[in-house]
Amino acid sequence: MLHDTPNITHVEFISLLVAGLCFVLAFAFQVAELRRSAQVSDGAAATGFSGVSTVWVMGGAALSAAILIWRGWRFGLWSLPLSDYFDACLLLAILLTGLWTWFRWTRQLKTLAIFLLPMTGLLILVGGILGVAGYRNFNTANPWIALHIGSILIGTVCFAAGCASGLGYLLADRQLRSKKENWPLPSLARLEAFNRHAILLGFPLLTIAAITGIFEALKYPHSMGPDWYWSPKVILTVVAWAVYAPLLHVKLTPSFRGARAAWLSILGFALLLAVYALAGFG
Repeated sequence: MLHDTPNITHVEFISLLVAGLCFVLAFAFQVAELRRSAQVSDGAAATGFSGVSTVWVMGGAALSAAILIWRGWRFGLWSLPLSDYFDACLLLAILLTGLWTWFRWTRQLKTLAIFLLPMTGLLILVGGILGVAGYRNFNTANPWIALHIGSILIGTVCFAAGCASGLGYLLADRQLRSKKENWPLPSLARLEAFNRHAILLGFPLLTIAAITGIFEALKYPHSMGPDWYWSPKVILTVVAWAVYAPLLHVKLTPSFRGARAAWLSILGFALLLAVYALAGFG
């Protein structure tokens, strides 16, 4: 249930804006890094941009973590300070920076890290909007709700990786068609395989999240209202599940391979972000 009292303090809101700015600057410097590396063969000229983008990403992640720790102290939550959707968006942004770090340290996937930064910034924005709108408490002491939230968070990270590989696939395909390599990207086969593995990891978690969410809605119908199954977040969740389902069988259905699978991965992740935004309001 949303309350009229804002969920975040002025200090937390300003800190959130600074964290979002850190990710925006990191994205700008990484774009500059990729453009410079395409101009030089040894990549030495792009080293400075790489270090600066890393500093900004780590700064944004550290500030996001500091906000969560502060809120844990403010609300007296000495375990995981996950009290509502604002905290969930912040925690998810931190998890995406962890995925960004892994991409950066993986030579074959290094370029894909850039696609995670706009996603992280968007989550910061959504979290800020939900925090200002009001407060909706998570009953994380309930094991079903804890499983529901955990499945959503980890599954979303997997789908973010799939979305990044999908964006990389479309860009790599465009470069091959134009015969002009502006960004160093993995092969189409590697990007498609990585996308498939990410979906294979995320889809069961999304299914668990949907089942536990339905179970809680049936057990406590007053929490979502009698017509909860017609709510936009439920409908979008079902649509996202249906979008990802065909990607599990791309080897058996060639029509869903290549660019079509990439677009479906992007669409599915966009639907999940919409679910996050709508869930905070009802």
